[in-house]
Amino acid sequence: MQVAHKTINQTGLAEIHAFLAARHKLGGDHFTPAMLSALADDAEFQLAEGNSATIEIRSWDTVSGHTEEFTVSDEGIDTTMIEVD
Repeated sequence: MQVAHKTINQTGLAEIHAFLAARHKLGGDHFTPAMLSALADDAEFQLAEGNSATIEIRSWDTVSGHTEEFTVSDEGIDTTMIEVD
């Protein structure tokens, strides 16, 4: 049986970075590739759970002072079919 496996691609990582640059107190330059990858992992977990590819910044880390949520676009997600038993 084949199932869809969804991952965040380079476009998605760039989208996450742009979101952080605009909304996080520390700005986009604060986030290393490893940190961006960890946030992509969070979005991939949401996808695996049947949700949209969403990440969140807590209110105390945002410029606005409110919790900020971002959903990766369809262009930022790769889908591959994998065989499972």
